[in-house]
Amino acid sequence: MTNTLFYPAYILIAFIIVLLTIPKKDLKEYFIYGVLFGGLGDVVVVALFQNLLHIISFKNAGIFNVLGENLLSPPSWILTVMIFLRFLPLRKVFRYAYVLGFAVFSVGYGYLVHNVGLFDFKPWFYPFFAYLTFLFWWSAITWVFIKTSSLLSEKPYLR
Repeated sequence: MTNTLFYPAYILIAFIIVLLTIPKKDLKEYFIYGVLFGGLGDVVVVALFQNLLHIISFKNAGIFNVLGENLLSPPSWILTVMIFLRFLPLRKVFRYAYVLGFAVFSVGYGYLVHNVGLFDFKPWFYPFFAYLTFLFWWSAITWVFIKTSSLLSEKPYLR
């Protein structure tokens, strides 16, 4: 039962956080970044690491199993990216620490999903290579957001 409710519970909690912390006028832009870098990013990473390289795999997804992936994983990533970007620090030094910390959080989340029984990986991949993957992913999201977001246009010192 825990593995069936894990993603729905995470999505509900993340959705509440998004609604409480992101101003209504900014939701659309955060959502676009979430879809592009969270949802589609998850699909690309899963296609690469699961389907092509066979390093990771989803399991026990039950009714949420679609093409070997948990259907609720991309929406979870959409909300997570939205939250990540909402709290992105303004100062560079804090931004670096934030990205490094979020990569650690992502590895921990991977272990959590693994322990719930929804995700598996090759033992050599976690934690080191998974950390590098997440570090690259969060760094790319941060860089693109800073370079392209209209939410930051009034803060030129971020560029």
